[in-house]
Amino acid sequence: MASRLVSRTAMRTALSQSVLPRQVAAASRGALIQQKNQYATETTPARPEPKAAAEALINRFPGQTLAQKSGTVLVVSSIAAYLISKEIYIIDAETFEMGCIFGAYYLWYNMGKESAAEYFKERRGTIKRVLEQAREEHKTVVQERIAHITKMDDLVDVTKGMFEMSKEIAKLEAEAYELKQKVAFTTEIKSTLDAWVRHEASIRDSQQRQLVQHVIDKIKNNLQDPRLQQQILAESVAEVDRLTKGAAA
Repeated sequence: MASRLVSRTAMRTALSQSVLPRQVAAASRGALIQQKNQYATETTPARPEPKAAAEALINRFPGQTLAQKSGTVLVVSSIAAYLISKEIYIIDAETFEMGCIFGAYYLWYNMGKESAAEYFKERRGTIKRVLEQAREEHKTVVQERIAHITKMDDLVDVTKGMFEMSKEIAKLEAEAYELKQKVAFTTEIKSTLDAWVRHEASIRDSQQRQLVQHVIDKIKNNLQDPRLQQQILAESVAEVDRLTKGAAA
């Protein structure tokens, strides 16, 4: 009994392990098929309806209404038939070449019209964005300038205060210059007076030296006189005698 239970459990486990990879593979295969179908649907262009294609072909002819378009086609066809029937215009190889050239131009126009329109539209959008960005930047600069000027509302008062301050500074500078000139003048006068004092002192010293020298020379000359020498000698002897007598008494 136990062996049967073990074998059943093992069989169930094996079956579950074998079924799980199959389910995963089936799910991945279904997702891949769905992705391929979606890619094919997205990449395959939708086939236009016959009615829409006919309306697009009719709209290419000149005219506003269907009658005008039909009249234009009939007139062009009649003119072409008349020219061909009267041999005014002969269809030859050049006609086919011209038709091929105009057809190529027409196809190029139809195929490149949307791309050119998209390019010019993108170009216009780029220019528009650049202009809008420049306008926003200019607007920001103007606003900043306005804000800066708004902060200078008291510029008149500040200017007046600075003007008064400049006048006061100029006045103080003038007074300082005047005092400086007075000091320079006083210094110059003092230096001149000192020079005169030194000059007078030097003259006075010179005169005194000359006077002393003159007196000394005169005394020397007088001492060389014999009579003066005799008189001085007599006076000296008399003075010595007087002193001697005074000491003896």
